Amino acid sequence: MSPRSRCRIPQPLSGKTFSSGRRKISLAALPQLLLLTLTLALLFPQPSRSIHLDIHVPLPQGCLEYYALLANRLLREASRPGATILPSSSSSSSQSNTETGADQTGKDEEEEVSQPSEHVDLFMRHTPHVTLYLADFDLEVEEEAADDTDANGDAGRTANDSIDQAARALNLTKVAAFKDAIASLNFTEIISGWNCPLTFSVPEEDRNPNSPSSSFYKINGAYVMLPISNTPCLQTLSTTLLHALQSYLKHPIVVPSWVASLTEPVRSASIFRSRTYGSPNVLEGFDPHVTVGFDETGVRVSGAAQDNDADSSSERSNLQWRVDTMEEWNEAYRQERGTCMDEVQGIALGKTGVGGTVLAGSRMGYWKFEETKKVDVSVSQGAHGNDFYAAVD
Repeated sequence: MSPRSRCRIPQPLSGKTFSSGRRKISLAALPQLLLLTLTLALLFPQPSRSIHLDIHVPLPQGCLEYYALLANRLLREASRPGATILPSSSSSSSQSNTETGADQTGKDEEEEVSQPSEHVDLFMRHTPHVTLYLADFDLEVEEEAADDTDANGDAGRTANDSIDQAARALNLTKVAAFKDAIASLNFTEIISGWNCPLTFSVPEEDRNPNSPSSSFYKINGAYVMLPISNTPCLQTLSTTLLHALQSYLKHPIVVPSWVASLTEPVRSASIFRSRTYGSPNVLEGFDPHVTVGFDETGVRVSGAAQDNDADSSSERSNLQWRVDTMEEWNEAYRQERGTCMDEVQGIALGKTGVGGTVLAGSRMGYWKFEETKKVDVSVSQGAHGNDFYAAVD
């Protein structure tokens, strides 16, 4: 039988179906299924071995860092359920008394403190920062080399080893070239004539110059952010970095899923920036901020409430506690807004964690601005009363 005759589907079966378990598939529908499979593969490429890196401005010790930490502490405390009392059964209590000794006799309940649902921890696990450029970079070892490493010594790893595992997967030659590309930039020359002030700002969509009760925070889905005034200095640093590092992007580039929820023409512009620069949050999409919260609880409840109107009160309560918490923070910050200002001191490179955080202890490089080349500037308040701008004296 020739290869062609083996591949041909007999005509009498072309309109029939064949059974696979309990499902029946029409042979006539196979071309459409194949086309759908190919389309999905193109739209949602398989994850590749790559590393997300964040080139950012670490908040210097000062006023902004204090209020970022305050916001995170309030959110973590508010997201922590009250301590729960778990009564122990008589049998388990008796077994515990036998095993641990007389000091456990008579204990029939124990207190367990629940962990906060807030994932961001700016005190222990994450670094308060302003992202300049975050993307998926091609800095990993080759596929075969990584597989060999896994086979030879990576068995039995735990989740706590994730940072170490990512470090071992890096190609040191690629990383060195990547860091050299950053180091080759003369940041002092690039921002010559400017200082780089850092101030919190009211979200653009909420600005009201006549309102004495402006909110200096933004809640977007699971995220709680403190917007930073987008100065020419920050914008220039971000744009310079993306052009210098664009060649290191990992391909194919995956567009973030949240981009699909944007309205036109913002959605199309964000898709273009993602596919070109690896991030929608660059160029005109650059929106500097400090992430102080990432809690999916409210998002999950919101989705459930859409399916059941009876859950609407639960939805409001799960979302309202974040608003109430940040309003408490906002009241404290508003007293200091006129004098709360810091300055960019350098740029750092680190690995990302949950919710776009930067993992503490993951710093791969730091480039400090030269103080000797700074110029004296005067700082003036913007027209909206929320931004501060630097100009040469």
